[in-house]
Amino acid sequence: MLSDLIFEIKGENDNKEISDFLNILDCIYKNTEPEIDGNALKNLGIEKFENDFVIYGKNYPLFKMLYYFNEIPLFNSEKESIIFLKNNNLNPSKTYLKLDNFEKERLKELILNFAENKVPDIYKPFVKDLVFGNTYYFSKYNMELKEYISNLNSAYKLKEYGIVKNCILKKELPPKNLILNYKTDLSKSIDLFNKKLNNSKIRKFSIDFNEKNFNCQYIYFKQSLWDKIKGWFFGEINGIHYPALVNISYNNPKIDYLKPLFILNDNEDEINVVARVPKLLYLKYGLTLNHIKLNGNHTYFGKWNIAILKKNLW
Repeated sequence: MLSDLIFEIKGENDNKEISDFLNILDCIYKNTEPEIDGNALKNLGIEKFENDFVIYGKNYPLFKMLYYFNEIPLFNSEKESIIFLKNNNLNPSKTYLKLDNFEKERLKELILNFAENKVPDIYKPFVKDLVFGNTYYFSKYNMELKEYISNLNSAYKLKEYGIVKNCILKKELPPKNLILNYKTDLSKSIDLFNKKLNNSKIRKFSIDFNEKNFNCQYIYFKQSLWDKIKGWFFGEINGIHYPALVNISYNNPKIDYLKPLFILNDNEDEINVVARVPKLLYLKYGLTLNHIKLNGNHTYFGKWNIAILKKNLW
């Protein structure tokens, strides 16, 4: 995990600026709020914005940024997103970062109202905290730190540990060709996964947390010999992409956006598990999955043996 490399670099350096940079990267990677003062941020070339959109993809066209936001399914298609923006006098092809302050505030108000009308009443008070919050930008790249970390993580998953380490120490971007290679491979895995998802039955189970029962959904990919043979010819899902895939899954209408999702796949004598808790459930109930032997925060992962699998699912 990228956090392991961050921890390793921390142990090798006593430079305060590097230490501050590592702390903020680690916090954002783990979905926690950094506790770093304004002077330290300024020295790092990082700018903090309060009450900003926390939706990922601010360097993408607005219609894509909004359509692929899947904590609440706002639109059924990119076309719907485009029409919504045009009807509200916003350029769908513009990126969020290119909007002026008036346009940003207008978009924020529109999306807050639109999103609140999409969710059940019990979740309406939590929508604001879902879509707005503190964001951090790398000033010299005009890039949100969340995206910078995503790029570092892409290079890390390609096992380019030395490059990632050098980028962190020099506060540089990973080479574009590495990111492109990762995205190309991810795109292949997404296509293969979507085919499997469309042909798979979404199964149901429930978990208990803080004396409350939560309905969940899961997909179990059991690999038969025939599946392995097909994989040799047509390719197979790269396991490094499952954390991304469990998040992308919520764009599929088969997946209920208000239920945790588990993706299980065979790995010899154990079951690989990747799961996600919708943030609305976390905000309202504090729901996590650490109590069922999974690690993470919002996105979870781990390995279950058959005994744990039966205990949790049956």
